[in-house]
Amino acid sequence: MADDKLEKESTEEKIFEAARDVFHQKGFDGARMQEIADRANINKSMLHYYYRSKDKLFEKVYQLSLMRAIPKIVILLNKDLPLEEKLRSFVREYLTIIKKNPDIPSFIIRELNTNPSRIQEFFRSQVVKNVQPFIDQISEASREGKIVDNLPAEQVVINLISMIIFPFIGKPILQILFEMDDAGFEAFIDQRIDYLPDYVVKMTLK
Repeated sequence: MADDKLEKESTEEKIFEAARDVFHQKGFDGARMQEIADRANINKSMLHYYYRSKDKLFEKVYQLSLMRAIPKIVILLNKDLPLEEKLRSFVREYLTIIKKNPDIPSFIIRELNTNPSRIQEFFRSQVVKNVQPFIDQISEASREGKIVDNLPAEQVVINLISMIIFPFIGKPILQILFEMDDAGFEAFIDQRIDYLPDYVVKMTLK
């Protein structure tokens, strides 16, 4: 029984990794169950045994991919920390997570363009309530005159996310523009992890 359980878990992991690669590369519409089965080195009937439809498999991959990036951030944003410290930690932690999972931003963008309701529902159920304390903290700082130009919380949050995510979405352009190979891009992200937290604080707080 134990061996059967381990074998099942191993097969599910192979399916997940194969599906993740195909969905991230081609999106939902471009992915084919046969290609996922081939990458997982199983037959298509076994794939359908574990996941009866492409929709169910995609939903599992989508949620697990996002959940790799969200829990640490949620824990951080709900800590009782001064805003300055939280901003630094947020930028550093978010950049580090995306560096380890660089295909997540483009995956999200692709699905926002093809099926926005799916990600809207995920964020409504899994994210909004967890980031609200952080948004409230920024709003309070703005009311107290502690935010540069008295920017509202939504502008501050958009600035943060844009500076963190754009380099990963724009990687092909940045590599051409600055003549970077993959190693050079990774060094660029490491440099960004070092300097961006302090830059964000200076840009955001008086």
